[in-house]
Amino acid sequence: MRRLLPLLLTTGFRLAVWCLLTADLSRLNLLIGLVVALLLPRAHSRPLPLRALLRALGRSLLAVPQAYLEALRLIFGREPVEQETSEVTTDGTSPLLVFLDVFRITLTPFTIVLGLEDGGRRYRIHALTPGPRGGGQTP
Repeated sequence: MRRLLPLLLTTGFRLAVWCLLTADLSRLNLLIGLVVALLLPRAHSRPLPLRALLRALGRSLLAVPQAYLEALRLIFGREPVEQETSEVTTDGTSPLLVFLDVFRITLTPFTIVLGLEDGGRRYRIHALTPGPRGGGQTP
């Protein structure tokens, strides 16, 4: 039973991602997604610290409304400005926590993780943000 629960959770999560990517809930697509979810290799890592997992899940869930707000700011704001920033990683030893970090960052419009820096302790991020109000643009 201890091995069955992680297998079910992992397979369910992978199947949900498959359905989101394909946007198809037909029986054939669900069967294909189930086969893909079962055939993908599983990472054997140490148990996740519950506090770090809950923090990462909470930050990921809060990123959804933030993404909508940023999208509206980009639509109705001024000309976007490119910038590169960095952000501290949550926990680089767990693949799930790394995935949740990267998911949260790339969920926001026009933002992507470029890689790791500082020995794997920080994400390098490229983002487009709305420009300043004054703009300094000529007509």
